[in-house]
Amino acid sequence: MSSGRCECCSEHRRTWVAAVLLLLASCAAQPKAFEFATAAEAEPTGERQAVPPHGWLADFAALQQLEELGDTADKEGKYSLAARYFAAAAAEGTSLPSQTGTALRIKAAKAFVRSNQADAALAQLRYALAEGFRNDLLLKTDAELQSLASRPEFARLVQDASGRAREFAATHRSAENAKLEFGDVERFWVAYDLAQQTKSSAEKAVIFRAHYLAPGTPGLIDFFRLKIQSAEALVARIESMPGYYAAIRAPSLTARELEMPIRDGIARLLALYPEAEVPDVTFVVGRLNSGGTAGPAGMLIGLDIWSAPPDAPLDGLSVGMQELIRNSDLKRLPFVVLHEHVHALQVYAREDTLLEIALAEGTADFLAGLALPDEEKPYYYRWGLANEKQVWAEFEKEMSGKDVSRWIANQNRATSEWSADLGYFVGARIAEAYYARATDKTQAIRDLLIVGDASAVLKASGYGPK
Repeated sequence: MSSGRCECCSEHRRTWVAAVLLLLASCAAQPKAFEFATAAEAEPTGERQAVPPHGWLADFAALQQLEELGDTADKEGKYSLAARYFAAAAAEGTSLPSQTGTALRIKAAKAFVRSNQADAALAQLRYALAEGFRNDLLLKTDAELQSLASRPEFARLVQDASGRAREFAATHRSAENAKLEFGDVERFWVAYDLAQQTKSSAEKAVIFRAHYLAPGTPGLIDFFRLKIQSAEALVARIESMPGYYAAIRAPSLTARELEMPIRDGIARLLALYPEAEVPDVTFVVGRLNSGGTAGPAGMLIGLDIWSAPPDAPLDGLSVGMQELIRNSDLKRLPFVVLHEHVHALQVYAREDTLLEIALAEGTADFLAGLALPDEEKPYYYRWGLANEKQVWAEFEKEMSGKDVSRWIANQNRATSEWSADLGYFVGARIAEAYYARATDKTQAIRDLLIVGDASAVLKASGYGPK
């Protein structure tokens, strides 16, 4: 049985991972005792021994642990160490049946830039392109990566990425031919049924790894890295809310029936912005922490958020999360897909201020609504309109900072006196005002998608209720 072989492989792999982590940890304590002289030296050398089917799952676990350590080092200002963790994580990603590792290459490159190691940063970008990275706009606009612009090799890398982007766009500009992947949803419920045959949480996690993640799409692998994180975390959520998952089963399996409305929405967005490409869309079932995001595989939609019938039990969820789910109808799936589609088109400076993040989310809502004018506004938009002056007054005080805890994905803190996701509302109002002022609407959309200075967009919009 493949799950048995995979677990055996994982056990050996965990031993190796532990050794690597111990070695890298020693680097932090004694940085001169061991350092990668170049990014290339961070790469594994020699041939990998043959592993059983789905042996990449062990590499994926290593990737996740190394990325976690890199994130911690990065937050502590240990940029060189963080870069090496990210580079090592990306190297683990080369065995995955997805381009998940390219995201780690970019994180490694940016961390190397922060530690003044330009050659190592360029090496990571070179690896990223060799592994399928094609986001030339990111290379052209990211403030940290632009510090490499004076290097001749950087120009060649940008040119290479642009060529790849054009090749992708040439085959991804049609709503009719857009790839909508629903297979992971069916596989989730196969794994779910198998997991019901045991009471052991550990055995359930093995089942979900073997029957959900292992045969899953590249989009599911991205979603695991970004949101689910582990089969154990997924099982814990299912066990804590068995009634909820039982209630969403039938609706989630009907999502395919919305394929044509989704394609119609994509076509309308393309009519507004013809130069847009259409990324692949993968529908998954997660652990109630994301209704949608994006990764190297394209758009990722969490149907566990959108499939709840009115009588689904919500015990154990925060008041704000309950409000979100009550206002999340599967019929809104076309809007959700377009929101994530806009995110896939966005290139921001990544200042990570409240204003920039709110503008990114609000623009996604605004453009999705522009393409689907009959769609009802989200609940937080309605609350925001009713309290707009108060919301703006509070937002204006905080918009230059990086604390978004009152404004974005704050369902756990929402109350009847302060709605969740009001950052989306403010961002949408800014985008709406900017678009209304513009005479060239296509250029206005481009300006909202490619943002180097969020404060300049705010100023040009004229938004600011008094």
